[in-house]
Amino acid sequence: MAGRIRWVIDQMVGRPQLAEALEVDLSAHPDITSASTNAVTGSVLVTFAASVDRACATRWVQEAWRRQVDAQPGSLQRATARPASASPGSTPLQRFIASTDRHRTLRRRAFGYSVANGVEEAVPPLLVGLAADTVTRGSSSLLAGLGLRTVGSRLLALGGVSVVFWAAASLIEFMKERATADFANAVRHDLRTQLYEHLQTLDVSTIESRETSEWMAIVDQDVNQVHQFIRQGADPFFNMGSNFVIVGATFLLVSPGLALTQLLMVPPLVLASMTLLRPIRQRHLAARTDAERLNVMVSGNIQGMATIAGFRTEGLESARVLHASAQHRDSAREAERVEAVYVPTLRAIAGGGFVTTLVWGGSRVAAGTLSAGGLDAMALTQLRLLSALARMGVGLDQYQKTANALERIFATLDARPSITSGPTPLRKDRIAGELAFHGITFGYDPARPVLRNLHLRCPSGQTVGIVGATGAGKSTLLKLLQRFYDPQQGHVTLDGKDLRDLQLADLRGSVAMVSQHITLFAGTIRDNIAYGRPDASDDEVVAAARSAEAHEFVMALPGQYDSRLGFGGLSLSGGQRQRIAIARAVLADRPILLFDEATSALDHGTEAALQRSLATVTANRTTVIVAHRLSTIRHADIIYVIDEGSVRESGTHEDLIRAKGIYAGMWMVQTGETRPVRVKR
Repeated sequence: MAGRIRWVIDQMVGRPQLAEALEVDLSAHPDITSASTNAVTGSVLVTFAASVDRACATRWVQEAWRRQVDAQPGSLQRATARPASASPGSTPLQRFIASTDRHRTLRRRAFGYSVANGVEEAVPPLLVGLAADTVTRGSSSLLAGLGLRTVGSRLLALGGVSVVFWAAASLIEFMKERATADFANAVRHDLRTQLYEHLQTLDVSTIESRETSEWMAIVDQDVNQVHQFIRQGADPFFNMGSNFVIVGATFLLVSPGLALTQLLMVPPLVLASMTLLRPIRQRHLAARTDAERLNVMVSGNIQGMATIAGFRTEGLESARVLHASAQHRDSAREAERVEAVYVPTLRAIAGGGFVTTLVWGGSRVAAGTLSAGGLDAMALTQLRLLSALARMGVGLDQYQKTANALERIFATLDARPSITSGPTPLRKDRIAGELAFHGITFGYDPARPVLRNLHLRCPSGQTVGIVGATGAGKSTLLKLLQRFYDPQQGHVTLDGKDLRDLQLADLRGSVAMVSQHITLFAGTIRDNIAYGRPDASDDEVVAAARSAEAHEFVMALPGQYDSRLGFGGLSLSGGQRQRIAIARAVLADRPILLFDEATSALDHGTEAALQRSLATVTANRTTVIVAHRLSTIRHADIIYVIDEGSVRESGTHEDLIRAKGIYAGMWMVQTGETRPVRVKR
């Protein structure tokens, strides 16, 4: 089923040409089925392929909008496409701040100490100005006015103030580091767990539509980017803000006229920021996209290194990685080139104000209307401001990366599954287990169906075999049974109830699956066998292992059932991993068992022994076995032959052999009796 979602872009309202350009841009995307925009309401309605998750679609709309905004003449303010259900004006940064409300105390502490730390960094110039005032003005100085009559007492008092200040500054720095670390760690924990828990609610199709490295980039790299920004990236902004306040206050106290002159710097600073931030953000997004593409390529190549070595394609893959890396290098260099202009531009503008202070302030000191200490204070605070601006490059880089990271994080959290739970509860102890496919038409791409008007019935408590050529749709049937996908037409039933009406957790809790792609988790062999029933006793674990013909090889290991495995269980052979997975399904003790090429890695002797054991396990359970090796399903109660998405033959092994059709031809090929039988269709 195709995805469909509506967004709202407030700034598109009243701009029909921009709306039309956005619609054309989106319609050109290969995975977007249709796109329509409305310049009256600002809405964007997009329909996209079923294999695409909502997070990807959100990113495409946002990127298309940015392209159109950047192509506009003039300075159209950037707006972000938001889902129609989101609050107007809710930017990723605003959503992030709102999401930290549960840590208000930590947030206030981190913010308060960061502000205090920024302020204390701007104070030393005032102390220097006060010292100059004390030395040059003598009895007319500020400290003398407080009753300190001698130069020594005034300097001693100033030294005491400095000692207290530096002690307080050190304490504030320590408290700031602790507060920001606590807040950053709490936020990272929340985001990481929220993302992972949310990923578990998404459709299998959504997870499978993207590389694992892409999901990890969001859960790990993007979350750590937010953590890093809280810890260090925000400091330059606090420092610059506090320096602006100190500079403004100093100028107003010492020379209000000069302070008003300095305000002339503000419009150029704001204009420069607005002009430069847009291309900086755009280029950072491009660099991130190139980095993701490179990471996916390198990750895939490392996993497939044996294949690369076997086909001697090292040179080809090196060239591909070289090209992708060069593309990322160029986009990153372009982003950093534009970003490098930002801080020097702001410093040049602020530097003009510093020149004004020196010239005008110096003339006023010469005229006797301004003290040398006052000029020192103003000049040094401005130098501090310029120093803060110099550090803004780091802060800006961190901010842009964090804004992009938050956009991806919230786009992922906004994604919603299309497979939703039905209202009807399902009690495992009351399941008879009759499964049926009624007129099923389904394709991962709806335009290219894998199954076509398929009808198939699995009687309660019986073993059903499903065979057919590669790509016939056999494994797809098992995915539909677990509602990893829903059919475009028709429906699947369990005991006469449409699967879409059943509570999803109950349905999946009634099915045990052994896939051809075995997933074993880091932990002991016992942990992996008891994965579906962590409370199972040791005797139950051993009994399940015996049923799966795994007990003998497990006992031969040094640690036996306590032997530890890494993720994937790569220290075991393929057949050993399959037997562990079968034992896990047996121990789960569920009324429906699904096997997808579960014995493909077993030798014939082990397979024969396993079949004898499973005959007891599958008794009175509905068991569906997908197999290429026909010996696996030879004794099934009924066998279905799938070809071109439909059931072509059905019956017992003996019935199908006598029919001399597709199945009989497959059997003869596997037993070496003859070549495939050509069947007229």
